[in-house]
Amino acid sequence: MTRRAVVVGAGIAGLTTANALLRCGWDVQVLERSPEPRTTGAGIVLMANALRGLDAAGVGGTVRPAGRPISPGLLRDGSGRALVHLSAEQIAARLGTIAIAFHRPRLQEALLAALGEARVTYGAGALAVEPGDAARPATVTLEDGSTLSADLVVAADGVRSNLRAAVAPDATEPTYVGSTTWLAVLDNPGITEMSQTWGPGGEVGLIALADGQLYWYGTQVGPPGRPTGDPVADLDAARTAFAGWHDPIPQVLAATPPERLLQLDLYGFPKPIPRMARGRVALVGDAAHAMPPNVGQGGGQGIEDAVVLAASVSGAASVVQGLADYDRVRRPRTAGVLRSAWASARFGEQLANPALVGMRNALLRALPSGAMLGAMERFASWAPPVLPMVPRA
Repeated sequence: MTRRAVVVGAGIAGLTTANALLRCGWDVQVLERSPEPRTTGAGIVLMANALRGLDAAGVGGTVRPAGRPISPGLLRDGSGRALVHLSAEQIAARLGTIAIAFHRPRLQEALLAALGEARVTYGAGALAVEPGDAARPATVTLEDGSTLSADLVVAADGVRSNLRAAVAPDATEPTYVGSTTWLAVLDNPGITEMSQTWGPGGEVGLIALADGQLYWYGTQVGPPGRPTGDPVADLDAARTAFAGWHDPIPQVLAATPPERLLQLDLYGFPKPIPRMARGRVALVGDAAHAMPPNVGQGGGQGIEDAVVLAASVSGAASVVQGLADYDRVRRPRTAGVLRSAWASARFGEQLANPALVGMRNALLRALPSGAMLGAMERFASWAPPVLPMVPRA
């Protein structure tokens, strides 16, 4: 008999989970609070581990053409002086593949196309879930008061998850990570190499996307609550924050249309969550381990969750046992990545003391490239489980 899963949230983690479960023979329904597919968003870079996860979920061939393999460049200081340089050949030789950069809406469109839009119900926000147990299904309560029961419920509803409390009521709530971020996608003025710049108390990244687009992000330490909601004022703040940085950063910001800008305060879990599953409910993605973006693994860890979850519940004697296995496998992995993301934030963008910044920069220039690749390999070398492929009905 076909088992039924309800996935709450149509972001990257939710759609990947839905595709992976569908591949394993589940009947899948996705609930999305937004009234329609999202068409806004900035960029995301998926490293080798995430790309392997998409392949395992059966959607790699659909998704990869939506992105652009990155051309690695330099990590610089705010004056433009090189700190680290890694070539595409070095990365491919050590990690097996180079990363791919995506415009988030295009990535989600590709995941949705693989799943089939008919499987997604929009305007369906979930308020709560009863986890169920070995004898009873899980039950989701929606904002309109209706309920849905399923053999499995996956909470992929983000950092402000409504369903997390049913799984981990004692989890520490996400906190402000100490940085605000500006994000934008615009017509590419001719930048081909990916670059990152670490200045005192901030960071800027420039990443070429497909279709002649450029994604840039900037972060700056400071108190929360700085986004004004006025794109013109927010963009002026970004231009002021990075005005003295090396070319072409000021030029890229000057060319950014205000309507293309997003400014967000960043939030993440200050410590690992105590559990990722209970009864017939599992947490995936930011609902379980929202983290600072500094190791580039937020989206990747959600994709890993999706594949391990599908493998666990499809290969176990019961859903409850499968979710216990999922929790056992995923929590140590995500906890380690979470801690590394916080450490990287403090070592990189959030370091503001000039003397300490100078020491950090000298250390980075002295490090051999193998040391930097080794740090990346800790995350990117992950190999996914093999999912059973069941033909779709």
